[in-house]
Amino acid sequence: MPDVVAEALNRLSAALDRLDAASLRHVEADRVRATLETELAVMREDRHRLAEMLDLETGARREADQCLHDLVPRIDRAISAVRAGLAEG
Repeated sequence: MPDVVAEALNRLSAALDRLDAASLRHVEADRVRATLETELAVMREDRHRLAEMLDLETGARREADQCLHDLVPRIDRAISAVRAGLAEG
């Protein structure tokens, strides 16, 4: 009978060791998951911030393009006026 009890205790001990190992793996998986969720949140914040910056830069670029477009005729007229003035002089 003592061999049966010792064998049962050994199996119980092995089962508890496996349970402990599984628990540690579960805790580690939770820690990794939390780390990944934190990194994902940081990446989402970065993406949002970069999208806002891109929108601002795109708007500034459009304004600059429009200013240039508006200035071209004025520059052409100024060049023509200078050429006309040089031709008269």
